[in-house]
This record gives sequence, structure tokens and C-alpha cells, in this order.
Amino acid sequence: MRNICGKLQSLVPLVAAFVLITGCSKDSDDPTEIVVPEPPVQVEAELTMVYLGGIAGSFDSNSSTFSFVLPNVSNFKELNVIFSYQGDKVLLGTTDISKGAVLDLTSPVKVKVVSGSSTKDYTLVARNTGLPIVRITTPSSKDITSKETWMNYVMLRIENADGTLDYEGQISIRGRGNSTWGYPKKPYAIKLEKKEKILGMPKHKRWVLLANWKDRTLMRNDAAFWLSSHSGLPYTVRGQFVEVELNGRIMGNYYLCEQIKVDDNRVNITEMEAQEHDPEKLTGGYLVELDTYYDEVNRFHSNIFNLPYQFKEPDEETITADAINYFKNYISELETILNDEDRLKNHEYESYLDIETAIDFILVEELSNNTDIYSYWPTTGPHSVYMYKDKGGKLCHGPVWDFDYHAFVPAFSYGWVGMTKTLYYPYLLKDEKFKQQLKERWEAKKDIFRKLPEYIDETAEKIRLSEGLNSELWPITNDENGDEKMSFQEAVDRMKSAFNSKFQWMDQHIREM
Repeated sequence: MRNICGKLQSLVPLVAAFVLITGCSKDSDDPTEIVVPEPPVQVEAELTMVYLGGIAGSFDSNSSTFSFVLPNVSNFKELNVIFSYQGDKVLLGTTDISKGAVLDLTSPVKVKVVSGSSTKDYTLVARNTGLPIVRITTPSSKDITSKETWMNYVMLRIENADGTLDYEGQISIRGRGNSTWGYPKKPYAIKLEKKEKILGMPKHKRWVLLANWKDRTLMRNDAAFWLSSHSGLPYTVRGQFVEVELNGRIMGNYYLCEQIKVDDNRVNITEMEAQEHDPEKLTGGYLVELDTYYDEVNRFHSNIFNLPYQFKEPDEETITADAINYFKNYISELETILNDEDRLKNHEYESYLDIETAIDFILVEELSNNTDIYSYWPTTGPHSVYMYKDKGGKLCHGPVWDFDYHAFVPAFSYGWVGMTKTLYYPYLLKDEKFKQQLKERWEAKKDIFRKLPEYIDETAEKIRLSEGLNSELWPITNDENGDEKMSFQEAVDRMKSAFNSKFQWMDQHIREM
């Protein structure tokens, strides 16, 4: 036995691929006995995680793809990538990038994990949400804490989703809103140094960033503006969904839109000069808001219907007592006519009130189920109802505004939210001529209005990635609209259902008036 084992020992260099030692005793004390090590177990090649700027990727096992959604990134050429893997190394082509690398992820990148003779391919994909990126930098990164005082020397940079520059310049910024300023996600007002185009919207200095915190769909304002833009109202607020970054912090999805102002590109009426006293020039232009918050400097309640008129323009530095008295008397004369049955049926109000805008306005408010047109808080009356009057012109309704909650809610799809309750509509509906005009306008516009759900679906797809990130940043903690605990798609479907139901209800009840 020893001789056999000795001969085998001398043959080991010649038979490295295999050794036959079955003839050797396991119990042999011979120090020359051969002990063959177990061959190493080969680990299967696997990329367990990829980190991009400290953010873990989302893995799709079907395509072996790690994806990253970076809302505030528009330049993907130099991104720091770190790998967690199982195996020997990670290759980009023939380059070992196991310890991490700076990669150009403008397009998908393929990497390979190697473990002995085992390999596995993976794809890395990085993108933003497809929305423009608004970057705001305040002096010394100070917080924006006031909605009364402008913060100056703020830098604003707006990039398109592909990284191209849309706007860059110095601005002033402050908070805005009534109840919305008290929510976790803050809305802001922006003032440029001069009139500029932003994201293709016409030139102006004043802009708004709506937070839409209470809106699970994020789309209530935008959908109502779509209705308005197809209604025939002379001016509708324009806006776009964007990603906002404030002092390097990702703030989520916002709606960057025009502020309602008197201007050739917005409410296109004559702008009254400062300290005007000429009776002819005092006939316009006025931009007013009817709102029970009643918080503007110059304001009055109408003497018959007690409506809360507030002057937006001319502002407190421009308007005169003569101008305020002229407008108050104009409203008093209108209300006197509406409150007199004979004068109402003689249609005398038509000399004071623009009927076309009054009808288009209420169709938008009703179709969107906007209960702000007749609210019970802080006191009963309208919220965010704008009207205007040009020099020598009539009182016009619009533009529409403020639909971030209490709109497109199913509970209000089977009744009038304001038509029979508020503003001048209950009195106008006493006139058969007005009702006939309302019916005719509905018939002329309803085929356009019924297409809103298609627009909602298109917009939902456009903001879907952004919405997902926004809902993680800003979970809704109240329950007013009834969709706060729903998924995004469930809330979108509910919104469309509320509209469709209201559309059908209105189609029947307008014709029955």
C-alpha cells in the first residue's frame, strides 16, 4: 500500500487535473499522503444594487435594468455611480469600474458583472420627471417666511427637462395665499425685474407657484383652466407643471402660472393712471375680486346684495376716492336694476353687465363643481371670484381662479354649486331671455367641454413620475376632497367620474330651466 501511495505522489505534477487516491488508506499515518483541496465554489455574478448620488435605483428583473428618477437633474453627463455586487468585478466595456465611476447617463448604459466564468449584463437608466426645473436660490439660503414682505436678490433659473436654459435672472419672492400659506407645502409669488417670457408664456413680471398640496390629482386648477380656455372667456390663466428646487432642496411638483393682472397679455383692459380724477377716465379699468376673506386695502360690501368687492387694480398707490366711489355707484346701479322685477325683465342690466362672460364663467364654475363660488367659510359668500371693467365698458366675469380643492368632487355632481345661490345669477335666472342665452351657449359649447376627461388622462401621464415623488415629499394629512387616501390613478378616475356625472346632470337641467 505504501508503495502505491508513493508512486501516486511522484505522479502528481503530471496529473494536476485529477488525482486518483482511492487506494490510499484514510487512516494512514504516512506523512507523504496527498490531501487535495476542494475546488472553490464559483459565486453567481449579480449586481445587487446601484447607487446614484446616494439614491438607490429601482430594479426591473425582467429587463435587468436599474432606473433612477432624478427630478432636479437635467444634465446627465457626469453622474457618480456606486455598485454593490456579487462576483469579481463590474465592467464598462473592458474598463473595471467596480469601485464606482462617473458615467454619462444621457442614454442607457450597459455594464457587466463578472464572477469567474459567470457574467451577467445590466442596464442603467437615469431620467428626470420630464418637467421643467425651477431652481430658486435665496441670499444665504434663507427661508421664505413672509407673504407680505418681498425677499430681494433671489436668483431664479428655469431649465427645460432636456437641460436647455429657459430663463435666468434676479427676482423677488414671497409667500402667497390665504389658507394655503398655512399648509406644509408653501405657495409662492414671484416678481421678475422686468417683463420676460417664461416657458413659452407671454411676457410679464408677476408669476405664481401654486403648491396644490390638498389636491391628490394635482390637476384641479389645470383642468378648470382647460375648461375656461375652451369656454370663450377672453382670458384664461396659463401655466405649466414644474419641479421646484429651493436652495438645493427638492420641493416637488408645482404649477408655475400667470398671476391675474391688468396687462395686454392678461386681463387686457385700460390701465388707470395714478391719482386719476377725470370722470371719463374713471370708467375703467378695474380688476376686482369678490372674496369673503375681505383682506385687501380698498374694499366695500355692495349695498343691496352685500357682496364683498375688493380692488386688485388700481392698487392702493394708484386708486383715488373718486375712482372707488365711481365703481361703488356702478355696482349699486346694477344691483338696483336686478332687484327690481320690472327693470330686470326689461333687461336693463344688459347695459351694466356683460352677459357673455357671465354665462361662460358660470358654466366653468358649475362643470368643475367649484364650491368656492359659494362658500360658508369664513362667512357665507364667494371666494376668488374675479371681475373687471374696462374704460367705457361693462362689468365682466373672469378670469376663473382657485380650484385646488372642493372642485371636481362627486358629492356636488347632482346640483348647482352656485348658479342658484350666489353673485347675480339667482336674479338673472328670473329673466327668460338670460335663461335662453344660457341654454344656447351650453348647446354651442358642450361638445368641446365633454373632451375634458381626455385632457385629464394626457396630463396625468405627463405628471405621473413627478406626482409619485411629490406624494412622498408632501403626504396629504387632511380629508376634504375625499380622495386623499387614494392612489393617484384612483383619484384621477374619481375626478373624471365627477365631471362626467356633472356634465350629464347639467345637460338635462339646463334644458329644463
